[in-house]
Amino acid sequence: MVGETKLKRRAMLAGGAIALVGWVKGVPYLASLGQPDFEFEEIPGLSPFRRLGGTGASTPGAAIFAGLDTSPRETEADMELQAFVRSNPCASFFGDAPSETVPVAMFSDFACPICRVMDDRLVELEANQPGTFHIVRHQLPLLGVASAVASRAVLAADMQGQYRQLHARLMRTPAVTDERFVASIANGLGLDADKLLQDMQSDAIERRLKLSAAIAQVFGFFGTPAFAVGRTVFMGALPSNSLRKLIEQEEGNSCLAT
Repeated sequence: MVGETKLKRRAMLAGGAIALVGWVKGVPYLASLGQPDFEFEEIPGLSPFRRLGGTGASTPGAAIFAGLDTSPRETEADMELQAFVRSNPCASFFGDAPSETVPVAMFSDFACPICRVMDDRLVELEANQPGTFHIVRHQLPLLGVASAVASRAVLAADMQGQYRQLHARLMRTPAVTDERFVASIANGLGLDADKLLQDMQSDAIERRLKLSAAIAQVFGFFGTPAFAVGRTVFMGALPSNSLRKLIEQEEGNSCLAT
């Protein structure tokens, strides 16, 4: 009898887990059915940006796994960065990215399951529609030490021209807090592991992380994933067809076209 009870309990737990995964992936899709048009909201003081409302806005699934920023009080440097973001929102999101294609900025955390789903969707769209948009990735490590270590690692890899390679590898790796283990992964990808460890603690990477945090603060990205597709910002997940449609709507209306 006890054994039967345990089996039932395990079955209920497994069923709950399966239901959660299905809900996280399914809610954004269901939300898009019967609502073919996007709704946009103006963002006062942050022109030319607008917020995606209604269909495709942040989903309950995203909120479950979102991290909250509980950092200490803002420093003068933080406020200066936020002022820079307000004055230069396009450059803050996209840097010197080329203006001939639609820029898509993604803010992610390595411990965020929905971030992995959305990253896969973007990569698949990019492969199917080459040359129509390009991805600018921001690290927003809100979910603990492992997220912070992974974020610094991929930014350090970027300094060696291998951001995408290490990013893809760490997205498949369980939470890692040991920098030496990250270095061994990087070494297997052909990176200079010693340089990577040194760069992870550099002022340049610290500034990149702080800039991404400042953007999140100004635009209200309190969790991950979050996006800027051209001039449109939103949090949460979108199904691939809606994401593709949004990118198409931003063609010729790129933030960098101004």
